[in-house]
Amino acid sequence: MSISRELATPAAPTETAFPEAAATCPVERAIWIIGGRWKLLVIRALMLGGPQRYNDILRAIPQISAKELTRNLRELETAGLVAREAADPADRLAYGLTDLGASLHPAFKLLGEFGQALARPRAAASTGERD
Repeated sequence: MSISRELATPAAPTETAFPEAAATCPVERAIWIIGGRWKLLVIRALMLGGPQRYNDILRAIPQISAKELTRNLRELETAGLVAREAADPADRLAYGLTDLGASLHPAFKLLGEFGQALARPRAAASTGERD
């Protein structure tokens, strides 16, 4: 049994799905879509590991519950960042980033650099060094 194209390519959310400010401000819209504790970690797992089955993603983010992973994957699918597709001839499903989801790669690179910069002052403070 193969999944329908409809499941593999969800529709983008409608304008009415957003609060008023998110409907008019691109930054707030992006935060509305990818905000929260888990969505960025789900995207990171798919970015680093490529398309993965549900349990592989669950193992990649050990702190997330199965219920939270399911909810976040559904929300990312609805937003058009993640798609489900048959991963093998047995029709087991895998989740992968869509082109829109993959377009977040430069932002993740900048977030990683920002995270490294945040760690430097803490490391320097713990050793007594100053910039």
